[in-house]
Amino acid sequence: MTEKPSLRAYLQRYAQGGIPREEMLDTVAAWDFEEDDWDPEHIEPTHQDNAWKVVYSALMLDDITDEDYEEIHRRHRLRSA
Repeated sequence: MTEKPSLRAYLQRYAQGGIPREEMLDTVAAWDFEEDDWDPEHIEPTHQDNAWKVVYSALMLDDITDEDYEEIHRRHRLRSA
């Protein structure tokens, strides 16, 4: 069984300049997201690496911009339609 790549790690690489913006937007919009798992033992969603919460956390940490966040959602909706 292969382990899924980490969205959290991918967005951190983007924030450090290791991934071009357009590539990041396309990749994250097409990501295989997990269902958000609420766990009272975890205040932050650090136990999940592939949920929408990770994208929101990247926004709050300034790893992505408001425009990035909106564009990811827009592209994801278009793919899901």
